[in-house]
Amino acid sequence: MSAPLRPGAAPPFQSSRCCQRRSVTMDQKAPVKFEQILSLVGDAGRWQFVIFLWSVVGAMLCASHNMSSIFIGAVPEHRCWLPAGANPELWLPRDNASGKLESCRRLVAPGANSTLPCDGWVYTDVEQAPTIVSEWDLVCERRWLLSTVQASYMFGIFCGALITGVISDQFGRKLAVCGSGVAFLVSGVAAAFAQSYAAFVVLRFVLAMAGAGVFGCMFILLLELVGPRWRALIGLVYQVPFAFGVMALPGVAYALRNWRHLQLAISVPAVLMMLFWWVVPESPRWLIMQGRLDEALAVLRGAARRNRRPLPGDAQLRQLMEQFRAAEMQLAGTELAARSPLRSCAAGVCEMTHLLRTPRMRRISLSCFYNWLIVSMIYYGVSFDSAKLSSSPYLAIFLAGLVEVPACLLSVPLINWIGRRFSMVGTHLFTGAAILCIMAVPVALEWPKLVLGMCGKFSASAAFGIAYLYTAELFPTTLRNAGFGASSTCARVGSMSAPYIVDLLGPVHWAVPSCVFGLCAVTAALVALMLPETNGRRLPETVADVERDGREPVPAVALPLAPIGDESWPARGRQTRSRLAHADAPRAPSDGPGRHVTHRAHALIDHSDRKGYRQPMS
Repeated sequence: MSAPLRPGAAPPFQSSRCCQRRSVTMDQKAPVKFEQILSLVGDAGRWQFVIFLWSVVGAMLCASHNMSSIFIGAVPEHRCWLPAGANPELWLPRDNASGKLESCRRLVAPGANSTLPCDGWVYTDVEQAPTIVSEWDLVCERRWLLSTVQASYMFGIFCGALITGVISDQFGRKLAVCGSGVAFLVSGVAAAFAQSYAAFVVLRFVLAMAGAGVFGCMFILLLELVGPRWRALIGLVYQVPFAFGVMALPGVAYALRNWRHLQLAISVPAVLMMLFWWVVPESPRWLIMQGRLDEALAVLRGAARRNRRPLPGDAQLRQLMEQFRAAEMQLAGTELAARSPLRSCAAGVCEMTHLLRTPRMRRISLSCFYNWLIVSMIYYGVSFDSAKLSSSPYLAIFLAGLVEVPACLLSVPLINWIGRRFSMVGTHLFTGAAILCIMAVPVALEWPKLVLGMCGKFSASAAFGIAYLYTAELFPTTLRNAGFGASSTCARVGSMSAPYIVDLLGPVHWAVPSCVFGLCAVTAALVALMLPETNGRRLPETVADVERDGREPVPAVALPLAPIGDESWPARGRQTRSRLAHADAPRAPSDGPGRHVTHRAHALIDHSDRKGYRQPMS
């Protein structure tokens, strides 16, 4: 709160000499930055806090849907369908390894040596706890269809991040968030009433696309509404509601065993997103870049009123916005608002080809791509596998969400303490060691397997966060957004492969998925050794800087919670070209963590006030 005025004193920003002197200083020394305008209304006040609380709704629901296939697609005990009165002991062969009756084949006749595939299946507890598996027979030869349910969902996150990113750039953050919220509610509720497998998969795909828009676009909006000091913190705290959503899912699934009821229960709360149109503002930064200064002025005045901050007159505030827009247009070197999405995408593809042209840049790019693919595959794969290895999938998923909170909070101090490269290598090795040790545990002992699985999930979550921070510092300024986009694409491929590894290789032997994930983590650690250390070094500006490896140490300063860089968010629209950096945002989440989401996302951070970093960041 501002101090009370002395009697007779002019209100803040209304003293003509003070305002003129301040304006002249800005014009002469440096171009106006949006952060200066935002500081007038308060860069972290009650206005921003209320919007963050509304973002928690989308983050928790996205997390619940990300993991819901574990319960919606649970595989009950089953056997081949037999005619009435037939004795299963006579008609079903026994598995040589487990000694149990086979669930996918039956004998041609009692006592025969030859077998046939099942004509149908009988499930246990199907009346009390029906799942999509028992409803559409997603077992045995059709088991790959169950894996496709989750793989198509992850592909939807990937497509949604691309499409909603373009919509967000062209039509605004608010429209992208609100439109995604409506699609999220409609597709989620409709999926609960799907009468066929194909309809269910399509609706889940649309749901994932909408979830990527809700989670990712709301994250970008939050970053554009807070000051540089708070953006790294937002990037960190934004992951906590995602973890809470994962932790809440098992409780709902335990209470509602019918998959349709569960799908409905985690979709109906999206009704709260319908209020976004009235409670979520448009990004004033985006409005200014579009030349819609009157709307931006109204948003800023509303923010100042909620934060109880005085503002200068409309004329002076409009002048500051015009100066900021002119400076950004000049920096971008093109008319950003007039650039079409098609040309922006074509430019992005051209940028990505530069990632592989030169030797050192190619080594860094391929190493990052492989690390992102593996860390995303393990992040989701360990969660799915732990639910199958434990006698209580409800407890396993609750713990999987719980360990994400400390992993997210500890990853940043770790990279500042021992460096980026060794943090990445160490977390990969710890993940691999924990998961490989599962194979040494006897089948009957479930608690040790669950503990080791959670240790692997903890380390994989930390590695995911480190990957976001580290990658942004490896790529040069001119290719940073392209490098992030390509790495995120590889992460989506990894998350799509995880359910196939668990569902298709698990029946071969329960330890095979653990072996695959553990060995992949070890190879990712070895590949990470090829990456250069970036801790305490200047960021490369061009590919030539990367090839020379000429980055000199900078003066010792406290490193930010998120890495530094100069890009635009997203790269496709270029509407908000400015000094950009990237930070972890989630499993987007998206990835997820992004983890969803995306999906983990990019954070805007202005580091012009840090010594040793570039002065001249949506």
